[in-house]
Amino acid sequence: MFLGGDASEHNKVVTKDFDVIRNVIKDNAAFGRKNPAYPISYTSVFLKNNKIAGVNNRSEYVETTSTEYTSGKINLSHRGGYVAQYEILWDEVNYDDKGKEIITPRYWGDNWYSKTSPFNTVIPLGANTRNIRIMARECTGLAWEWWRKVLDERDVKLAKEINVEIGGSTLSPYGSITYK
Repeated sequence: MFLGGDASEHNKVVTKDFDVIRNVIKDNAAFGRKNPAYPISYTSVFLKNNKIAGVNNRSEYVETTSTEYTSGKINLSHRGGYVAQYEILWDEVNYDDKGKEIITPRYWGDNWYSKTSPFNTVIPLGANTRNIRIMARECTGLAWEWWRKVLDERDVKLAKEINVEIGGSTLSPYGSITYK
């Protein structure tokens, strides 16, 4: 298959007869200054029997998707039978007049304050938020391990809603982060 070339002969072909179409392509397949083109697909055939040769090779690629958000929020929910503390950090990215990136560290105002169950709150985030870190810990009451981490997630992705839930008991806490 080729892209380009002189279309003057090809435009004359209005037929369903593939033999006529093949002949036009074959007769005009000489490429030069008056008929420029370049290949975009190749077919390999075996010399022995002129059958199409299958090429078995693999290609690796990285698929990237992006989603645009106008804002986001973190929904904190504490249902555990213990006293909990959170540390919520993130960066806000802006640009100066010259296009240089300006990163401003931000944090939740109630970081490290003790919260009893049930506790719920919403932390609003701007669309320019990245590098979200969510840490939650619980007070065990044990002299040798007073605080135990329930969650410690770095680079939490920005979403419309980031739901952070902690629960369980002092010796069997659990935590999860889900997205909407």
